[in-house]
Formats: sequence, C-alpha cells, structure tokens
Amino acid sequence: MSDLQIIKLKLLDENKVEKILEAMGCEYVSYSGGRVEAQLPPRFDSNNKRAVQVKLNQSLSASIRTPVGFKGGDIYGLVSFLANGKSESEIDKDLHNAKKFICETLGWTEFLKGGDFSKRVDYVAPLRALLSSGRKKRETEPNPVLDENIMDEFRIQGKPVSFKDWIDEGIPHHIQVMYDVGFDLDSKRVVFPIRNRFGQIVGVKGRIAKTEDAPKHKYLYLYKCNNGLEWFNFHFAHMYILQYKKVYIYESEKSCMKAFANGIYNTLAIGASEISDAQVEIIKQLGLDIEVVLCYDEGINIDEIKKQAERFKGRKIFAIYDNKNLLGRKDSPIDCGLEVWSELLEECCFEIKV
Repeated sequence: MSDLQIIKLKLLDENKVEKILEAMGCEYVSYSGGRVEAQLPPRFDSNNKRAVQVKLNQSLSASIRTPVGFKGGDIYGLVSFLANGKSESEIDKDLHNAKKFICETLGWTEFLKGGDFSKRVDYVAPLRALLSSGRKKRETEPNPVLDENIMDEFRIQGKPVSFKDWIDEGIPHHIQVMYDVGFDLDSKRVVFPIRNRFGQIVGVKGRIAKTEDAPKHKYLYLYKCNNGLEWFNFHFAHMYILQYKKVYIYESEKSCMKAFANGIYNTLAIGASEISDAQVEIIKQLGLDIEVVLCYDEGINIDEIKKQAERFKGRKIFAIYDNKNLLGRKDSPIDCGLEVWSELLEECCFEIKV
C-alpha cells in the first residue's frame, strides 16, 4: 500500500478530514450522510454551507458543488485547489505538495522524506478567527441512522457468527451475538455495529483479525460515522450506570464485551484514545452523582490520564493506574480476568482531584 493511500486511511481512522478542511480556511464544517461538508473559504464569497464535500470512503472522494473551477477528485486534489491555489490542469503535478500540506498540518512527519519537516504552523489562524468573530465554525449533526439489515453483509446466510480468537480471549459466542459481531472477508476484519444512545446503528467498525496483517491500521470503518458523538455500549449500560451510580470507561469496544461476559454491565468505550466534548456532555447529563472511573490500557502515562480526567470537572472521578505491573503491554484492565480486575480496583484505583 502506498503512502498516499495509508494517509487516506489514517485520515479516516482518526477523523482528521475536518481538520484539513479547517486548515484550508473552510467554515461551518459538519458531518452528514457519510461525508464531511463545509463552506468554501471566505475568499470565494460563497454562502453555501455544503459546497465542499468529502465522502468518508477509502478514496476520500471530494467535490465542490459551487462552480469555482474544481470538477472533482480526491482529498489531495481538493488540497491542491483550495490550499495551494492550483488550477484544474495543475492539480496532477501538485500531488507531493498536497501530501506535504496534510502531513505538516497534522504532524505526520513520518511520511515526509528528504528534508527537515515539522508540524505546520497556521500563522494567519488568529487573524482568520478575528475576521470570523461571531460566525459559527462548525455545526455538528447527529449520525444518520442505518438500517438494521446492514449487518446481514457480515453474517453467514443471515445467521450471526462469532470469532474464535475472541471466544478464547473471554468473549463467548452468545455475547458476540448480542453485540452483532460479524466478519468482513474483503478487509479481513471482525466487525461490529456502532450504535447511538438509543440503540440505533449509525456505523460499522472493523478490527483486524490478525494484528500482523495490518499493524498500522488495526481499525477501519466499513460504514463511517462520527464516533466522537457516541459512547459504545451506552444503550446497554445506561440503566446500570444509573443503578450503580458509577461508570467504567474503557478505550476499546472489546473491553465492554469482556466486561459484560463477566457480569460488569455499567461500562462504556471511547472507541478512540481521547474523549470528545460530545461524549463528556453525555456523561454529565447522567447527573452529578455519577462516579467516573477511567480504565485506560496499560502504557498510557499518568499525565494523559489526568488530562482526560479534567474533562469531567465537577464530578467525582477515579482512574486505574497499574503501578503493580499486573497487566501486560497494551492490556486493558479487564483483559486478565476478574481476579486481576478486582485487584486493580482494590489496589490501583485512585481518585483524581480536578
């Protein structure tokens, strides 16, 4: 796979398309129907808030609905046109510079060779913010709801499947069926739906079956959504969180499945490494009396944990920090069974004052 395609997948995996649009001066960035939409930069004098569109597929197909001289292409062509000022006929020769813009903007210098590169500094950002004072920069729409039958694509003759390696890890067949686990042959990924707080499917996420098959891209969305708007497992966990007045927050979706199999029902998963503003707001809406316990994977440093804890200021918040070396590298606190989980809660769970 070429660097150009890897960068596209990384943009998808890490939800960075909107950051690129913003870096190019686009405004009113929003998610809608499997794509990111935005208004053209102010110099185009366009009021169409959906003029710029990038489809959240593996090609990151891009188009501009307002007639400004861009007939369509991909994210690189869009960057060449909007950021580098290239005409339609010059875009094909500007691929390297488009790649450079994306990588420097996001600090992905590992893809840039032959020079001394650093994260791109947007020197005009303060001026642009001043000129745009009072204008809404981003409108976040709810994830579109998908049909339940969409999971039939990942079943065998319409019947649910389970992944043996996950069974061996402690997620039995009936729990995998409960979470609608399936398998995508094309991408060689175990898949599961992403549901909103009401239990409706809004996306489908795949995790590589064998890490060595694609070490750089463990996760891939088969049906893209803005995962920062959702908590994985919320529709199952909601009533238990209210009952126990406590929520355990994991990084990955598998941890929720393992916890449920072990009788721990008040759990949520971020589905990423950082908690979003929308996710914080959902937790706060549960009430002031809900205790939050951050259960990050082994290897996350204490400063990062404290940084995430500060998002819940005003709540009682705890974090599991394995200072007894009970977990293996990259293990989740639930990965080593109930005995270790209990010991972590007893000996390695600390209140964080924020």
